[in-house]
Amino acid sequence: MANMYPEIGRMFRARESGKKEIADQARNRALKIADEILFSQDLKPAGREEWSTIKNMILGYDSLNDFEQDILKRYAEPFSYKFMAHYQ
Repeated sequence: MANMYPEIGRMFRARESGKKEIADQARNRALKIADEILFSQDLKPAGREEWSTIKNMILGYDSLNDFEQDILKRYAEPFSYKFMAHYQ
């Protein structure tokens, strides 16, 4: 499984450069990662709520302002590092 943080970065960079198809591909990869984590049996209820929030922000990435984008990047970062090693 890929690390989510770079996928989110790719998604926003592609959108900012007008490459919607590439941005949507990165969004789909990030959503796949979020879904795998959400369906994990190891996830506690509080973590499930946080990952659901991250997933919802990814779904609406094209309507997020700069501040909300920064929140999404920071919100996903520590969790993706934690799960990356476990699901590789």
